[in-house]
Amino acid sequence: MEKKKKIVEQRERLDRTLALPDLVDGNSIRSLVKSQLLRSGLEGDIDLIVDKRTNEVSNFLDMLRSASGNDEAIPKPHGTTSNDWKLKQDTDQLRVLYREDPHGMPFHTLLLEGFADGPIDVCLCVSWESGLYKKWWPQYNFPPFKIITSDVLKKVRIGEEISLIRVKVPWPVSDREALLHYFEIEYLKEDLVLVLINTISDKEDVDISTHGFTREGIPKADGTVRLDMVGGFVLQKINKEKSYIRAIYNMDIKLDFVPASMINFVSRQLVASGHKLFQKAVGTVAAYDEDYQNALRDPLYARIRNTIKKLTESEAILSMKEQVNLSTTTDTSDTEIEEEWYDAMEEIPESPRTINQQEMMDTDRACLSPEVTQAKMFQNESSGKNEVRKEFQSKFVTFSSESEAGASMDMNGDGIVDGFSLNGWHYEGPSARDSRQHREKNRKVSDEGILKKSNGFNAEGQAAIKKRKHRKWYCCIGTSGALQ
Repeated sequence: MEKKKKIVEQRERLDRTLALPDLVDGNSIRSLVKSQLLRSGLEGDIDLIVDKRTNEVSNFLDMLRSASGNDEAIPKPHGTTSNDWKLKQDTDQLRVLYREDPHGMPFHTLLLEGFADGPIDVCLCVSWESGLYKKWWPQYNFPPFKIITSDVLKKVRIGEEISLIRVKVPWPVSDREALLHYFEIEYLKEDLVLVLINTISDKEDVDISTHGFTREGIPKADGTVRLDMVGGFVLQKINKEKSYIRAIYNMDIKLDFVPASMINFVSRQLVASGHKLFQKAVGTVAAYDEDYQNALRDPLYARIRNTIKKLTESEAILSMKEQVNLSTTTDTSDTEIEEEWYDAMEEIPESPRTINQQEMMDTDRACLSPEVTQAKMFQNESSGKNEVRKEFQSKFVTFSSESEAGASMDMNGDGIVDGFSLNGWHYEGPSARDSRQHREKNRKVSDEGILKKSNGFNAEGQAAIKKRKHRKWYCCIGTSGALQ
């Protein structure tokens, strides 16, 4: 089930790609075709050539989309729907469909799609290089069924060529041949390569202004029966080592004395075998054969590899930039929070305090005497726990009952720190940010009874507190702390 799920996901991905506006809208397709032709070296007045190729590409895309499971919203060619297709075979590696020809021809249109175990340039090379078909196509001597001729007649430009394929078949059928025109178009921002394969009829008027080539170098039939075929295939990259292919074609092999139903039946049986041969060629022959290695150096395949590489690098750079931007946004948010905290601290109103009010505040707060502070410091230093001492000190702030700011001893008693006046109190403790981190931990203020048991807090009573009202005290910050 897991393998079947993978091929279904890839099939749906191809369907979504084929339904993109760039591959549906006529003007977008024309722009894509024109860009491809100009990049391949075509010059001069090319409008007629672009119009012809655009029409062919549009029809081919309609054929490919007709097999999509969600093509209801896409215009159908000749009124067809996806329900016209019938399922012949469906596995975790391939699917075979067939349907009656929409133009009323007696022969079925066949569709094969599935995985190809090779990079997209290798898969294209195996399918495109007609001169190397003999290396992977069946060559049977008895009964005779083999390729006699497989030559490239004309390389029109990069991504376009004309080939002649001649096949020997069993008696009493005479040899068959096909004059094939290959046209390749790339849509690599979605890892897509389209190849149109159509036969050139002897009756077709071929002109340089409409086709981009002439009949020069193209032989006539000379009594040999030539096939008619319309179709092609599309390749989509899955990863560096795997691709997905969908091939569709309609063929007339010109066997008038054989019932069309028999031809259709045999064709449906051979389609899956063709996929196996293709898989073998991609996985073994193309990987180790010297002729294929030389063919892969052609500018067509080099262009595809370079374009995919650049797109991959661009996507990686874009992804890194997005991560950096996300990190910067997070840091800015933290900074804004800190700035809001400092602004709030600065907005605390100042009000003069009398000595009596200061005495009451001294009484309401839990205090730490200087003797106990020294004992704590000595204990921490002797145990070597400097971090604990810092944590202990960060929980306290030093206040002076004197209204004016001045120098005072720091927590360790080792140096002098400068303080500032806050509501008549002299603040010499940690920063607002440090105080905030520990405020929640120290919300409980010990009462007088607890202070006596705490072995560290002042237990001398009210009189002792009043006598030392002008001296510095260490106070716990609580809900009634000096910062309120």
